[in-house]
Amino acid sequence: MDFYKTAGVVPIGSEQRTHFSNQITPELAGTQVILMGWTHILRDKGKIKFLVLRDEHGTVQVAIPQKKVPAEVFEVAGQLKPETVVAVHGDVVASPQAPNGVEIVPTRIRVLNTADRLPIDIVEGKVDIDLDTRLNHRILDLRKPTINAIFRIQHSLVRYAREYLEKNDFVEIHTPKLVAEATEGGADLFEVKYFEKKAYLAQSPQFYKQLMLLAGFGRVFEIAPVFRAEKHNTRRHINEYTSFDFEMAWISGVEDVMKMEERMLNYSFEKTKKAAAHEFAQLGIDLKVPRVPFKRVKYVEAIGLLNNAGKELAINDDLDPECEQLLGQIFPEKYGTDMVFITHYPLELRPAYTMPSLTDEGMTESFDLTYKGMEITTGGQRIHLYDLLIERFKAKGFNPPDFSFYLDPFKYGAPPHGGLGLGVERLTMQILGIDNIREATLLPRDRDRLTP
Repeated sequence: MDFYKTAGVVPIGSEQRTHFSNQITPELAGTQVILMGWTHILRDKGKIKFLVLRDEHGTVQVAIPQKKVPAEVFEVAGQLKPETVVAVHGDVVASPQAPNGVEIVPTRIRVLNTADRLPIDIVEGKVDIDLDTRLNHRILDLRKPTINAIFRIQHSLVRYAREYLEKNDFVEIHTPKLVAEATEGGADLFEVKYFEKKAYLAQSPQFYKQLMLLAGFGRVFEIAPVFRAEKHNTRRHINEYTSFDFEMAWISGVEDVMKMEERMLNYSFEKTKKAAAHEFAQLGIDLKVPRVPFKRVKYVEAIGLLNNAGKELAINDDLDPECEQLLGQIFPEKYGTDMVFITHYPLELRPAYTMPSLTDEGMTESFDLTYKGMEITTGGQRIHLYDLLIERFKAKGFNPPDFSFYLDPFKYGAPPHGGLGLGVERLTMQILGIDNIREATLLPRDRDRLTP
């Protein structure tokens, strides 16, 4: 107990909160409640003090008039500092002037923990702080209600996308993140010392989710981190991000995969709009639920639209961010939608496991889903025929024996299948109009940042 006395705090004991801030409504007027949270804003008006108490569900005003509260309560209120952790016992009082039409008049304020001077201000709009400084103090930054709201919305998006897949017989899997070979080739791999061997952080769960279909699971999905060792430093790239992947067997073609994604996203948007209505209101976002079906545009058509807009692209040129942003302006004007599947990419631009197109020579049965001028999903039909798979791996310059763990199971009867990978942070970023993907990443990792 000596420590508590010295620190000026009171142990919590058997005390329990009765309500969260968002549960305090005018209908509770005349009742007694116990709230717990942080001292978000303090206003000292002399004979009356105001405390805005913040918890994980919002804020509520605590009015502390000297004549109506015990002397001890008024004294404690005068000593509070920003982010002090408190328990407030009090009466709910209807107040038209209060932000929610109701406030708390305390009968007791207990200090549960103190707070040092803050390195950044977390009151909305009080001080403009650069992103790098905010990320250096990310845990405090996340206490801001509007920043916190981003990740509650992200949670809902993922939750309901998962729910949709589970309703459609998908099984959640967890694949290795330490791998022996690259999934997609290239040099963008993080090398790891693995005992006496060399290993890499997984770029994608691609090989393993396909193999789970060969193992008889039928439909699988995974929501997990993936790693890209690209030495970029842009507003849309980070080196560790959350990939929402699914793979499905017994498809009749790539269209089956696109239909599954558009229905999944439509379901997730609809549910999230309702479940996170408070958070969208905090951010001033009116979420537009995309209509199903999404527009399909072949890659060759997209190249034509860009060239008509002043670009000079060949059919085998990849779409850079500038092209995607330009298409983000063209698509709504031409098709009336922000959600567009670009399909049938050239063979040169797709991984070795992508099914060549039977209808468009030199192209693939693949797609990207673009949303508001950014690619958020890459997917397609996969090659399920062993001989064709070997041929395509050789054409890409790979040595098939190096990938025997992946290729050999295709000798034993692989079903037609396809799938996709969706970037969770990019989806969040585009929905909320966030300019930098780091803002849509809980604890971002880029070439310069490994902490916090």
